[in-house]
Amino acid sequence: MDAILGYIVALTLSMIGVAGFTTWARLGVANVQTAATASQMLTFDKAAQQYVQDNGSTIAALATATAPVTVTPAMLIAAGYLPNGFSPSNVFGQIWQLQVLQPSAGQLQSLVTSQGGTPISNTRQLVQIAAQAGAQGGFVPYANQAGDASMSPANANGAYGGWKLPLANYTNPGSGHLASLLAFTNVQSNNAYLYRVAVAGHPELNTMQTALNMGTHDIDSANNVNATTVNATNVNAQGVDVQNASGAPTVTIGNTKLAGVGSQAVLQADGGTVLTNSAGSAYAPLTAGNVMANGDVDANGNVNASYLQPTGGAVAGQPCQKPGMIANSGTGPLFCQSGMWRSLSTNSMVVSGSPAYGDSSSGPYTSVAACPSGYNLTGGGYQLTNYAPNSGFNADGNAPDVSMPYFDPAQGRYTGWLVHPGGFPGYSQFVPYAVCSG
Repeated sequence: MDAILGYIVALTLSMIGVAGFTTWARLGVANVQTAATASQMLTFDKAAQQYVQDNGSTIAALATATAPVTVTPAMLIAAGYLPNGFSPSNVFGQIWQLQVLQPSAGQLQSLVTSQGGTPISNTRQLVQIAAQAGAQGGFVPYANQAGDASMSPANANGAYGGWKLPLANYTNPGSGHLASLLAFTNVQSNNAYLYRVAVAGHPELNTMQTALNMGTHDIDSANNVNATTVNATNVNAQGVDVQNASGAPTVTIGNTKLAGVGSQAVLQADGGTVLTNSAGSAYAPLTAGNVMANGDVDANGNVNASYLQPTGGAVAGQPCQKPGMIANSGTGPLFCQSGMWRSLSTNSMVVSGSPAYGDSSSGPYTSVAACPSGYNLTGGGYQLTNYAPNSGFNADGNAPDVSMPYFDPAQGRYTGWLVHPGGFPGYSQFVPYAVCSG
């Protein structure tokens, strides 16, 4: 009997021990869950905070005061903010989620929540997880949780009353879920970074705000470089396209401009244009297909050409300005000789006119030796054919007053040689002669 009583006492004591162990075991499991969930929550919070800082301008372009931008664990993993092995859900099956609102322009408000899964019914554990996640840690409470009438599932509360945030514009996960209120982010603070990619609506992120010093390094693979002024020691280019403010191609060198007008190149300079060798010690040759000049072309040396085609017109027998000039009569070249345009034609003749007398009673005062049709005057003169110094009148002359080319108004050119004795008394006479070529 004593043995039976002893067995009963021992069994009773054993049962009491097992019950205590079970209680401690449950507490141990809860503590492990709390620590693991808080640690995972803290890791997600840090990744979310960094993501918002790095992508603030992009988020600000999308987020409003009532419509948040949602970021999932998969997005943070893909962007490298979380490791590949990071679990998107906690031990309660709740999936982490970041949402960002923009309550005012340039200010971002970020909230991390746990969505779905099994609500944490142990309110003590719910608060402990939030507390272990740091100052930003919080939770979505149950109504009147712990007898506090201010606790409402419409808000997220920080651990130990650290903060409270209405969830009206966020996705409310419901009571028994976790929340973290991240620090406000000023979008303007991100402008210190130069973005390598375009951000819609924010060109300032791709704009330098100070001089860029490459430290003697190269800039490679540029497409178009647009600048107001380019200062360079050397320019090596396969092609240079220079446009002025009006869009016309212009290169300015000192006070000289090289411009493109249509399909022509125009060199604009107030002075002359000089071509020299690279040392500047001698003139350089100019090779061109065609050379056109609106003014004179002067050469100190020889002008060598296959053919010379004068375009200036002249008429044989007409006066010319400079000896040696060459002109075009329309049928051949003319040369300026002794002040007259003359041809080199071998088809020439000398014609004479009727005598001119010093006394009109003996004959005409004036006579012209005219070139035949088709011939041009190239020269002329006269012959004294009768000299009568003692003819009973006043002394007669041996030279006419006028001996010159005759201009025919009807033909508008010189066509013969004119002699006019002058009308002095006497019987001296002069015969005009014209040299004509055809």
